[in-house]
Amino acid sequence: MAIVRSQYVTVAELNEILGVSTYTDLNIGTKIYEASELIKQFCFDYISISADDYTTVTAPNNLKIATAYQVQYNDENPNIDYEYAGASKSVSIGKTSESNIYGGAGSQEYRKIAPKAKRYLLDTSLGDDTLFTRIL
Repeated sequence: MAIVRSQYVTVAELNEILGVSTYTDLNIGTKIYEASELIKQFCFDYISISADDYTTVTAPNNLKIATAYQVQYNDENPNIDYEYAGASKSVSIGKTSESNIYGGAGSQEYRKIAPKAKRYLLDTSLGDDTLFTRIL
């Protein structure tokens, strides 16, 4: 059984959008898939990408651009999954203790979307300004 993953941008398009040449088929690995699926889930939950998914051929330009910026954002924030996990960490040494709370109550998944990606999603039919305003 083959698993089909969402992919909205090719490696060549990714490099062109970001103005770099550093991404290759060898080092991109699952980064495009992860960014595409994160955007798909975000839009599926809040806007309008549904089971009728896009491909690299059918994706609107703004979705391709949003995906490219999401890849860049994920690269620049490697611990994003932990920051919004809703967990806490405490350390105690003798009489001194320190606590950090990550995330908060409820799902924080929407915060994993790159701000630039959100702007491009708003500029297309995938975005609903009133809904985005409520969840940002």
